[in-house]
Amino acid sequence: MHVSGIYYPKNQSQSKDVELRLSELGVTLYEYGSVLAQYSEYQQGQQITGLPVEISFEDGSRFVPHSTAHRWPSQSTWDAWVEKVERHKLALLCCVVMSAVFVWLLFFKIIPSGAAAAAKALPDSVKQATSEQTLKAIELIYLEPTQLATDQQQHIQSLWQSHIKRIDNPPPNLILHHYQAPEIGANAFALPDGQVVLTDELAELLKDNDTALLAILLHEIGHVEHQHGITLAAQSAGASVALALMFGDLEGFAEIVLGTGSTLLQQQFSRDMEREADSYALEQLSNLGYSPTAFAEAMQALAEEHKMDSELGNTLLQYMSSHPSVSERIERAKQAQ
Repeated sequence: MHVSGIYYPKNQSQSKDVELRLSELGVTLYEYGSVLAQYSEYQQGQQITGLPVEISFEDGSRFVPHSTAHRWPSQSTWDAWVEKVERHKLALLCCVVMSAVFVWLLFFKIIPSGAAAAAKALPDSVKQATSEQTLKAIELIYLEPTQLATDQQQHIQSLWQSHIKRIDNPPPNLILHHYQAPEIGANAFALPDGQVVLTDELAELLKDNDTALLAILLHEIGHVEHQHGITLAAQSAGASVALALMFGDLEGFAEIVLGTGSTLLQQQFSRDMEREADSYALEQLSNLGYSPTAFAEAMQALAEEHKMDSELGNTLLQYMSSHPSVSERIERAKQAQ
């Protein structure tokens, strides 16, 4: 095989126009008919359609063919197949579509299913350790000691304990904490091991409506029942690993893209989980003999407190929100009644 091209000697800035001859004994480079260099082995570079495929030698020198169509005998079957696909527009389009389908399946089917299975398999000690660390971090940043009157705390705890006893097979180790949270405001959240935090602001907001407060607490118990906390953590970790493997160790703009992608995926998972916890609360309210409209009343009070648009008509806002729209949740409660 005779191939003309450019030879780049090691540690030299000047290139040379040479002719390469390839035989069973190796590679011989000729300049003006004289032997310039000889090599017993060579390594083929990356193959990209439309560009010449260079080869490199053991001393660091390189040879780049003049022809972009030239291919070396060492070309692998996989490289040949990839190049054939790249040259075929229909095949390339099919690969793009299949890649998009695979990514959708990975992030919205495979990772969520795997995370849910992993969450069920994790021992209670892991959930407890995760919950304790999370609560300490939130305490440090957002929470302050409760300012609720003692009798109000006792009343809420009595409401909590009396109804837990009436729930069929409630999650184990359910504990209700009271905290003041000026930055968070009226809210409640659950940790994987069964700890539930109720802010003073929410307790004050619903102090005249015990059933609405119970609906919120049942919603948080729903998160514990379905192991949403640890599942969400597993989903987020899985999505981050998948994105890193897909895009590599990139910097700058790529870091922003990866972070945004992971966040949006997590928000989508969160909306599905919120709907599942809502369903749990509505079902338990009915089983306990209360009207599901109590949940609608709680949602309406929260919407007014946080100045949220109950309609949330903007499609982009609906997608970016980590919770279903308030109007959707209220409507579900009314339909449940």
